[in-house]
Amino acid sequence: MISTAHSKDNGSPTSVAHKLDQTDSVVVRRDDLVVIDNAALGTLCEDVQIASRRNAGVLEVEWFRNGAELTLFQTFANRAAAAAQHEETWTGQGFTARVASSCRHVRTVVYGSVSAPHGGASIETYEPLGAPFRRPRAGPAHERFRIRCDMELVGDRAAARAFILGRQDLARDDAGILDVQLYASGRKACLLATYADAAAQQRSYMRWMETDQSKVSEAVRVTGMYTY
Repeated sequence: MISTAHSKDNGSPTSVAHKLDQTDSVVVRRDDLVVIDNAALGTLCEDVQIASRRNAGVLEVEWFRNGAELTLFQTFANRAAAAAQHEETWTGQGFTARVASSCRHVRTVVYGSVSAPHGGASIETYEPLGAPFRRPRAGPAHERFRIRCDMELVGDRAAARAFILGRQDLARDDAGILDVQLYASGRKACLLATYADAAAQQRSYMRWMETDQSKVSEAVRVTGMYTY
């Protein structure tokens, strides 16, 4: 299993927040990049966040960096907002070209109900697994932690899905868990979660460790854990 940690990039705000409310139509886009020219990168991260404030359908824009590795998470209220962000912000304001001159693209993954992925042909897509849980919150916070857990569904697929959906239900009782969203693509699954602080993240980890591990191994195999 891979476990890595990424810090917030360049001291910039954690996110752009408009209306972080419960919605079943949320789309999350993750872009993995490698920085090849820091000078060309410049203030790109902050510039994208500032420009994104003009689109009310953009719920969050978060950049994280670990050495040369740069990860961008964009959360949209729906597919239309994602398409508008690509056309109006990335293409319209030249940010796509700035990324190309400063970074090497590794992969793009879109989580959510996606009929036609925007912004390139080589995009991995994951469909929602159950309704996402998103706790209302007013705006960005520097102490938040984002977790990405990549999994493989093993054994009976329906039973495996029921197991990980049960983990999402446990999150509703912890006010420190801001959102939990589960996605699947064939037998691959991904859990995206945001915690208010390190203590909430630790509580979640302890709940996972207190689970009967035989039931865990019968349902899923964790292939990667990432902390942002």
